[in-house]
Amino acid sequence: MRKRSLLGYRFDELCGIVEKAGGKKYSAKQIWSWLYKKLVTDPDSMSDLPVILRNYLSSEFCILPLKIESSLKSSDGTEKLLVRLYDDNFVECVIIPEKDRVTLCISSQAGCRFNCAFCATGKSGFKRDLEASEIVGQVTAASEFYGRRITNVVYMGMGEPFDNYEEVIKSADIISDDSGLAIGKRKITISTFGHIDGLKRYIEEDVRYKLAVSLHNPFDDERNRLMPAGKKYPLKNLFLVLKEYALKSNRKVVFEYILMKGVNDSEKHAEELKMLLSTLPSKLNLIKYHGVIGGDFTPLSDVLSLKFYRYFSKTDFPVVFRSSRGEDIAAACGQLSADKRTEVPS
Repeated sequence: MRKRSLLGYRFDELCGIVEKAGGKKYSAKQIWSWLYKKLVTDPDSMSDLPVILRNYLSSEFCILPLKIESSLKSSDGTEKLLVRLYDDNFVECVIIPEKDRVTLCISSQAGCRFNCAFCATGKSGFKRDLEASEIVGQVTAASEFYGRRITNVVYMGMGEPFDNYEEVIKSADIISDDSGLAIGKRKITISTFGHIDGLKRYIEEDVRYKLAVSLHNPFDDERNRLMPAGKKYPLKNLFLVLKEYALKSNRKVVFEYILMKGVNDSEKHAEELKMLLSTLPSKLNLIKYHGVIGGDFTPLSDVLSLKFYRYFSKTDFPVVFRSSRGEDIAAACGQLSADKRTEVPS
């Protein structure tokens, strides 16, 4: 029988586990500190715990439910980690270092069931949801691997986060806990293609992590060809829900828009985007298309990208080009597939 991982519990749940084993609440605080401040994953190394509790943890739980199988480093410093899960499924996460922060792009599912035409993950099919421990484990493993603490987390890796709602929110709650990894809620972004069922729950529960929506086309018929799941969640319905979110949270919605030549880059697309995004507090991130195996799209040239950007010169919301990182190691937006078995560079 597979052991449970301690990384999959919120602090109050960990307290319950410790108390059930005959320990005290302060022992739970010690374990929490070992796991998330010291990044120690071996119970036998938790030297200030009673021996009986250490033995219990070793016998009943695993700590890290995954293994870094290999890594690739980009010329721009980005590093992609191939992560093996307990059942030999694989996911990828990406370390994106900057001068004053280290962002980790994490996966929430092995594969994806929504099959967006421009995304390598969807082409690999859906395997399973990740458990909260496997999502949190990407953060702790990446911190240890990189030798620096992760400061920002984006749920923009493999999978649709709101299709795995409970485990994603649970993992974000653990990651943001002030007494542990302490990555603030404003430094955690959860991305969705527009999963209205998950968004409604997100609003009802008043979850306060940052929200990003993958838009990529402002016309339903064209968007549905890129993102087949849009047929279930048309833009009219999506924007009604997003307006409710913006009103309740008092936050902007960040929209992601991958530019594809001849697909979504005309003045007509820009005008419709301006109309849609002006209906609520918004920010628009324009993103270069990154080629994927079997992909049918072409990125815009710098000249055409600038032309599209200039269509937004008089908008009431900010529009920026999001810098691309890790394209040379297939770590950029839409390129994660977990199908490369490369060795760790020496």
